[in-house]
Amino acid sequence: MSEEYLFILLFLVFWLATYILSKILPLKKYGLEVKPLFLRYESNIFKRFIYKCSSRWRALWRTLSILSVFLGFMLMFFAMAFLSWNLFEALSLSGGKTAVMPVIPGLTLRLYWLPYFTIAVVATLLIHEAAHGILALTEGVSIKSAGAMALAIFIGGFVEVDEDDLNKMPAPSRMKIFSAGSSSNILSGLIVFLMLSAVFVQSPSGIVVLEVSNGGPLDKAGIGRWDVIHALNGTLMRSDRDLVEFMSNVKPGDRIVVSTSRGNFTITVSRNPLDPDRAIIGIMYPYMLYYPSRLGLGCFWDIQVYLVLNWLLLVLVNLAVLNMLPIPLFDGDRFLQCLLELLSSRSSYLKKFFNIFSIFLIVANITVGLRL
Repeated sequence: MSEEYLFILLFLVFWLATYILSKILPLKKYGLEVKPLFLRYESNIFKRFIYKCSSRWRALWRTLSILSVFLGFMLMFFAMAFLSWNLFEALSLSGGKTAVMPVIPGLTLRLYWLPYFTIAVVATLLIHEAAHGILALTEGVSIKSAGAMALAIFIGGFVEVDEDDLNKMPAPSRMKIFSAGSSSNILSGLIVFLMLSAVFVQSPSGIVVLEVSNGGPLDKAGIGRWDVIHALNGTLMRSDRDLVEFMSNVKPGDRIVVSTSRGNFTITVSRNPLDPDRAIIGIMYPYMLYYPSRLGLGCFWDIQVYLVLNWLLLVLVNLAVLNMLPIPLFDGDRFLQCLLELLSSRSSYLKKFFNIFSIFLIVANITVGLRL
């Protein structure tokens, strides 16, 4: 059974079992609401954690609340500018575009990335929602509930504030609350980036194998996922180009020594089915470069820590930027509303314009990304 079919099976089993349990057990008593393909969990522990944090380091939260407004505005501007420029690059066929696609496990996200992606999403949402709650309390807005939710394959979090308290607050105070999540994510992303720079050597010393062709030379030798190829016939592999240049001088049927994190293996290279004159070792794209850590964990754990931190950085930054787009249900929409209340008497018309423009940018970029 392929990984994709196994994932679909486990997905269906999980939701079916969850729904059946919700009919048998009094899950609502424990703050758990279950509907078909929907789950919502209210966590009193998370709520108490937010109240406890808000009662400490109040000077820090006041400073962060001011900084969050500036960061929120900059993230909103960057999000619209980036998506506009990316769309322009795609339409001009200049080759400088970046693919913008929704995350769908098994389609746009390979399943072996799913554990790292899930860890990153959960950590990002905890930071995001905790920041909303802490700054809401700092500004005098009470919290009704806090927790997590899931819709099919998508995971989310929530902090439900008292809307009556919120609506009584002046626009600058509401802007602090609405921008808190994204600003905390981007600041956390900076911390993760510094951790990566400090913990890992910045020059790669090998290529990490993620996928190999079935029955290919590497597969026959027992080389597979998470193995690191350090050298081929003594030639160091420190980049994709090193691999391409080395293989350009190898003929089908040649025997080469593959130096890996698990020792040396001798393989016979095979013929490229798409180009009979070229040889392949059976490594498949994508593959990543290996950056050793300064912690002495060994190749396998170096890779795992590196992936967790990289995915965390990726999700933190992308959610921070995406969430500040002025799209209904996003924090950027309510942030823009507060901003326009301060700047213009025709705020509703301007807000609708930016709503439509932002939705257009997202849809257009995804459409172009799916065609790349």
